[in-house]
Amino acid sequence: MEEVKQILLREIDKLNSDEQRDNKPRFSFNFLKTHPGLWAIMYGCYALTVALIFTTEFLGWPAFWGATVFVLLMSGLMLMDINPKYRFEDIDNLDLRVCYNGEWYYVRTLSPEAIEDLLAARTVPDSVKNGIKSLLNRKGEVDFYDVFHLTWGGKKAAAV
Repeated sequence: MEEVKQILLREIDKLNSDEQRDNKPRFSFNFLKTHPGLWAIMYGCYALTVALIFTTEFLGWPAFWGATVFVLLMSGLMLMDINPKYRFEDIDNLDLRVCYNGEWYYVRTLSPEAIEDLLAARTVPDSVKNGIKSLLNRKGEVDFYDVFHLTWGGKKAAAV
């Protein structure tokens, strides 16, 4: 069972390094490219707010500068992109990271090399190997959760 975990950990490390998943914020225009309407609406609302600020008597320059700083801060934050790391402990664990990462372990398939390593390993039980072969015949691929479920069943990944 330890060899299965090591193969999965190696595969997760490879995915993390290939996709630059390191939990570090990076400057990126992806959000602006994919959601230009949100940017237009945000700056449209800012213009309406500025108009409201200067047409009322009790608001003034402090409110203007506060709104301006807020819009600039939000613009900067929307240009930051963070790729969170995939972790073995997150397999079949529903917590806040699932909201951002999704249930990656259901969608990310194992590489052919990892599958070959699992099938060739001496310490991997035959039930796991037969399950992998069956999954390959039925759906043509094996994902992280498939191997995890075949190997450890209903246990939590953090306890393995």
